[in-house]
Amino acid sequence: MLETGRPHMWLDARHLGAEFWERRFPTILATARSYGIDPVTQLIPVAPACHYASGGVRTDLLGRTDLPGLYATGEVACSGVHGANRLASNSLLEGLVFSRRIAEVLPAELPAWREPGADRRTAGLVAGDVRRELQETMSSRVGVLRSAPGLAEAGVVLDKLAGHAAETVDQASWEATNLLTISAALADAAALRQETRGSHWREDFPERDDAHWAGHFDVRMDDGATTVTFAPAPATDGGLA
Repeated sequence: MLETGRPHMWLDARHLGAEFWERRFPTILATARSYGIDPVTQLIPVAPACHYASGGVRTDLLGRTDLPGLYATGEVACSGVHGANRLASNSLLEGLVFSRRIAEVLPAELPAWREPGADRRTAGLVAGDVRRELQETMSSRVGVLRSAPGLAEAGVVLDKLAGHAAETVDQASWEATNLLTISAALADAAALRQETRGSHWREDFPERDDAHWAGHFDVRMDDGATTVTFAPAPATDGGLA
């Protein structure tokens, strides 16, 4: 894709035949056809996409965050069970285990119910129409391959997008703001991690460096200020892959 400048590559699955597609991948087949592409007879345009967030809100082994009363589980949480790259289907196990653990401690820890008030604040929200540029920037600069120049370019764009204040409160502005918040944290941590580890691939630092980077980055955002600290992992026989 980088060599050709195209937004996708072509996947040829025509040799599988109609019967195989209809039996094994009926949902994918129907989705592709809804977009005017028939995998049985045509090439399929494919491109990398974000499938899972390996980081998230830091929790303990009972799903607690450092904010009393707030619990997190599943993809939103960083429980520490995945390491630098999630194994397939482990997210399902994580959700089952930590959801149950949270449910077990809630009766004793959950505060009394209070009716929430309406929140119509716009301070800090960015306009929903920044989403496309944000996605394009993260895909091209903070995606599969990362480097210091690309991450620096991403930082400039993210700072610019943060200045596009929302004029109204709606779902699009909240989603764009959340995406921008996570993108900024991810880009900052990726720039500091000068090594390749798991799904984090630095073209300018292609080797894993346990001596300096075996651990996690904790990102804290408070009143617009971002603080990133490195937390070394406890020594183990296998290390962090």
